[in-house]
Amino acid sequence: MRPGMTACTTRPLPPVPIDATVPSMHTALAIAGSIVNFAACLSYVCAILKREATPNRVTWFLWALVPLIAGVAQWRAGVGISTLVVLSVGAGPACVVLASFARGTGSWKLGAFDYVCGACAIAALALWAVTGEPVTAIVLSILGDFAAALPTLRKAWLAPLTENRPTYVIALVGMILGILSVEVPTLEAYAFNTYLLVVSGALVVILYLPRRRSLPGPLSAE
Repeated sequence: MRPGMTACTTRPLPPVPIDATVPSMHTALAIAGSIVNFAACLSYVCAILKREATPNRVTWFLWALVPLIAGVAQWRAGVGISTLVVLSVGAGPACVVLASFARGTGSWKLGAFDYVCGACAIAALALWAVTGEPVTAIVLSILGDFAAALPTLRKAWLAPLTENRPTYVIALVGMILGILSVEVPTLEAYAFNTYLLVVSGALVVILYLPRRRSLPGPLSAE
């Protein structure tokens, strides 16, 4: 030690405070997933306004209703920020239904298949209203939402040209972000998000599956 210098005691530096205003990774992913999901539906709305898509209103109406109920159930179960993605999945289809009425595209012409699917969806929601359990609500919402998806899955298979394919690709990205935004790995957190990922992936595969010819037929008017 040089003359004139004194020994100093090494002290640990104080911890750097974390800014609570900075969003966590899960929050950022949930916000991003919600924006992507809403953008997917806006893509479908634009296709409707251009008369490039003819939505099945039964599916899209129930797709607006069921995720909103599932999102409320997730929130009550304490799932956290990833609930935002599920709620956004319900908000977008509501815009699609409104656009279909504004443009006069799509149909409420119900066949036996649509009646059965709609009845299953409504029955699932009614059972949740009776039980009042969030986990039961989420499971029944999955069943109801899948029943609501069947008409569009069928239409996508039989008449792929009546659907807007980029919408489902964008939505699939949003669902992946929704899965990644889950903070606590529980059934309540993963169940509905995983279901949404599977259905979105199925629609993408169906719509992009190579065909010898498209079969719009009478479904193109739906």
